[in-house]
Amino acid sequence: MTPGAGGVWRPRPGRFRARPGAARLNPTDEMLLGAERALGSSRVVQVLWRLPAPVSPEALREEWHRLDRGRLSRRPAPARIPGGRRTWVPAHNTEPPRHRAEALTDDTVPDWLDEQVRAPLPAGSSALWRLAAAPYGAGSLVSLTVPHFRSDGLGIFTALGEEGPVPAGHAGRAPGAAARELAGWAARTLADREERARLVSALRAAPKPPGPGSDPRFFTTAFFDLDAAAWEERARAHGGTANSLFVEIAANLVRARVPRAGRAPLRVGVPVNLRRGPADLRANALVVVPLAVPAGEPQHTDLRRTRLETKAALEGSGEHSTTLVPEPLWHLLPGRYAGRLKAPGSQATDVVASNFGELPEGVARFAGQRADRTALRTMNVPGVVPERAGLRASLCLVRAGERLTVTVTGMPDHFGDARSLRGAVTEEFAAWGLRAEAWWAG
Repeated sequence: MTPGAGGVWRPRPGRFRARPGAARLNPTDEMLLGAERALGSSRVVQVLWRLPAPVSPEALREEWHRLDRGRLSRRPAPARIPGGRRTWVPAHNTEPPRHRAEALTDDTVPDWLDEQVRAPLPAGSSALWRLAAAPYGAGSLVSLTVPHFRSDGLGIFTALGEEGPVPAGHAGRAPGAAARELAGWAARTLADREERARLVSALRAAPKPPGPGSDPRFFTTAFFDLDAAAWEERARAHGGTANSLFVEIAANLVRARVPRAGRAPLRVGVPVNLRRGPADLRANALVVVPLAVPAGEPQHTDLRRTRLETKAALEGSGEHSTTLVPEPLWHLLPGRYAGRLKAPGSQATDVVASNFGELPEGVARFAGQRADRTALRTMNVPGVVPERAGLRASLCLVRAGERLTVTVTGMPDHFGDARSLRGAVTEEFAAWGLRAEAWWAG
């Protein structure tokens, strides 16, 4: 397992069998599409730019048209044959660009950002994604909001760097490819007692029907800039890497703020990138690998255990991307069985630590300007229902030159409002000897 483009972990060639360039919906796409029905909320990805100069309505509209020609503007089309998988086909986004005339302040920015996420982008509608801008200081803030089922963060990064229409993907497979994959999987499973036991256990674990639950919790957010060299130095000084320090910080925030009964370990979700390059047209190709870490009090002394266990979890994540059986078989299963044989996603973990690494040039710039700051966050809308999902916090990290930007979102039941969350995260950074600069004080 090695870091891939964008810094998110990528499996070694041959470990996963997903076809590059496939334009069909995969299980992650389907699960994210159905998340609102199953979990009471849908997941959204938001990219944010702080630009040094104003963005005119005309410039915003030009960028909107450019993105509308790319991979973000597509919709699921029904399969042509019974039992087939749906495919992505080009579509036109009817959600117009939003240009706010009134300037934002540190007090009004958070509500404006949340407004871009909360405003509905229904799965079945032609409102596909949202691009908005507003004056801020001497420059502008720009927000791009995309439903997660349409694309994960790395897919959005690719879309931002593309010019012109995306080359058509290959929706079909070589004759007999699915049959050969299923035959190989069956032979391996029959020969592997642990694999058979895992499948039987998954099939027997009938999910509980979702109850009414409590009201969804919309997460609060804090944005921070840190010195990349200082981060790497503190990680090395504690026997770890930049990524293992990020994982430990995520775990510590939950240890400090989320009460736990018993001694069950925490589950930290670490994304693995399955893409095979820019020609890979899958909407979602980041698989969340759950890493078990000890619960208890926050620890700030030694990263060696976290580094080794993160590496082991990523390298031992298995041959299947998002399902416990090959995707051609998974898509033919009745819903009650398909749900049990889907690998746990981000909402089955306590916290997600998404390290996107160095920002590509096409993301660091917007409308001809190089951004002063760029951030990414994932949000649940209308929020996480505590009884239906385990997720309590989510962290995203991007690097731009010598600066790291970390976005932290947390359930208000545990982390309070934005000011309280900002204080908790600042304390955690300080415990590692790191100085963090908050984006705003509102």
